[in-house]
Amino acid sequence: MPPKLKGKSKKKKMKKSKGAPGAEEEKYRKAILEVDILQDHLALRRQVMRQALEHKDEMRGKVLELQEDLQEERDEKQAIYSEMTRQHQSLEQQTSAHIQALEKEVAKLKTELSKTQEAFHVLKEESEQTIQERDEEITKLKGELENMETEYGTILHSSLDLLLSKLSMFDQKCTSESLLIHQQYKHMLQDCGLNILDI
Repeated sequence: MPPKLKGKSKKKKMKKSKGAPGAEEEKYRKAILEVDILQDHLALRRQVMRQALEHKDEMRGKVLELQEDLQEERDEKQAIYSEMTRQHQSLEQQTSAHIQALEKEVAKLKTELSKTQEAFHVLKEESEQTIQERDEEITKLKGELENMETEYGTILHSSLDLLLSKLSMFDQKCTSESLLIHQQYKHMLQDCGLNILDI
């Protein structure tokens, strides 16, 4: 009887020595998988953020370009407006100076003045319409930029939710595998005539 007890004691020690490295290896493998998943998540997040920033910079550049074009258009229209105003004032001064001596010339000049004023109003309306269209285009581009930022934010949150779901499934899988190994270990001890509560 004593030799058999010694044999069982040796088997018990061997089981413990074999079981411990397996558990450590399982923990190490689980940690490696978690690190890989987190690294993939971080890489995806960096890529999404980089693309969002690139699109944002591109749209900002377009808005600035349109604003510069609009300002140039305004300056040009303002210069034309100022010049036409100056010519109009000069014409009125000349007409006032020669009104008594040049009645026929005054009538002619009044006709030209009327045409000039009409052209001036048309030009002013076109300028205002152009400015309004530019402002609407800038507003539209700003709206598209905000929608794009929202879209990329949604993509990022979806990626995070997917990653969390995968991590949860992985944790459940590891827990199931751990219970299975524990059950196998229990059966092996029972096959050797040992009770796990006595160990």
